[in-house]
Amino acid sequence: MRTSIRLTLTLATALLAGSALLACGSDDEFTDADAEQAMLATFEEINKVPRCSKDETRISAWLVDWARARGFTVTTDAQDNVLITVPATAGWETRPGVVLQAHMDMVCLKTETSTHDFTKDPIPVIRDGDWVHAKDTTLGADDGIGIAIALTIAEKATKPHPKLEILITTDEEKDMTGAAGVSATALRGKRYINLDSEDDTVVTLGAAGGVHTDVESPMALPALSPDQQVFMLKVSGLLGGHSGMDIDKNRANANVLVAQLLAESVLFRLVGMSGGSADNAITTSAEATLAVAADDVEGLQKRVTDFTASARVQYPEETGMAITLAPAANVLQLAASLADSATAMTLITAIPQGVTEWSTEFADLPETSNNIGIVNTTGSAIQIATFQRSFHEDNLHAIAGQIAATSQDAGASSSQRGEFPAWPPNSNSGLYRAVIDAYSKLFGSEMTTSVIHAGLECGYIAEKYPPMEIVSIGPTLENVHTTNERLKVASLRKMWNLVQEVLQAP
Repeated sequence: MRTSIRLTLTLATALLAGSALLACGSDDEFTDADAEQAMLATFEEINKVPRCSKDETRISAWLVDWARARGFTVTTDAQDNVLITVPATAGWETRPGVVLQAHMDMVCLKTETSTHDFTKDPIPVIRDGDWVHAKDTTLGADDGIGIAIALTIAEKATKPHPKLEILITTDEEKDMTGAAGVSATALRGKRYINLDSEDDTVVTLGAAGGVHTDVESPMALPALSPDQQVFMLKVSGLLGGHSGMDIDKNRANANVLVAQLLAESVLFRLVGMSGGSADNAITTSAEATLAVAADDVEGLQKRVTDFTASARVQYPEETGMAITLAPAANVLQLAASLADSATAMTLITAIPQGVTEWSTEFADLPETSNNIGIVNTTGSAIQIATFQRSFHEDNLHAIAGQIAATSQDAGASSSQRGEFPAWPPNSNSGLYRAVIDAYSKLFGSEMTTSVIHAGLECGYIAEKYPPMEIVSIGPTLENVHTTNERLKVASLRKMWNLVQEVLQAP
């Protein structure tokens, strides 16, 4: 789920030089190549099951069937979380148990031209050299591949291991209600490996907390007059990205660009606006239908030209950015008043977007941020979904409170939902040391340690199980939460070997 902001800690020494991919050292006939294919095959099966956030009943049932077919004990809870228990290897029953955890839901995004239906269509896993990707949609490797790694180890492990508990949670991408609902007595393991990180050279040791703030601004909707000219303003082709991991990369947000352009434009009436489909993704495209008087058309066109030039300077990496203004039919539809239209755009621009504060503990790490993920006009209101993140609860509440106050000043209402705790780093844990040492032993190089601005379910586990030792690792993913998401195949072998080696730690 994350391309980590790296904070290298020189806590390991290279013990072996040589190949970055070593076999696990077992005499079993099940090779690294077999493991790679098994993980990909399991991932393909997972991708046949619809699993957008809040639509996880079918994938939860699939996981239960998978476990029962292999004779593993499996339970579910009220959130449809799945817990699979894998017995220890004979002679290893007294070793501390280990929890392997991933989440079953995914961010469901598609290109504007895609006809994919996430409620029923399988997501193809397309091999392209050393990478796999989908076609015009998110791949779902965040975190379907984490599930595939855990299940393959449960079924095919080539090294002895202690008792394993495989916890697959729901709704991580929306508001972490799955992790929030995990019972404080459900797990027996002493160590917890989250498989939701996105760089095979990085171990994650801490993560930010977060909260969602939803804003709604009322709009009066008189009908347009026949002399008003209607246009479609569209911003598209942006890079987008994860609202935690990419928020510091100076990427444009399409919702904000539309609002900024119109907030300083000629007088207009807003017919409708739509941008984004996930509040934890930086919005790649947005469009607004608006009406202006004939005398104001030239001024609007000039504003679009000037704003586009300015935006290209401000966001030099947004090479695919397109800002277009096209005539649309005036069918005398309802539209917001001049005053309410201006208020709506001013409100969006007044809500902070991006990093608002940097960490004083770690260089180049965002401390606090916000993302304006979704904007939609619905009935007689404009609705804005935002996502705040911070490592400190006081700062998180402060930025959420700022958004609430800004909304109130504009005559809008706001509500908060889905607050989740930060995961404080603990570099003294034995599990962390085991990961660092195992990586050095296997691959002959140091593993980078990261504290990330994105959220991980580990925060809830740390809160419910204070003695639990927790780390997060995962294979290399790129462009998560976008339709360019892809998975590096070779990194699966590294995870296969690394997890099994860590399980050897006493």
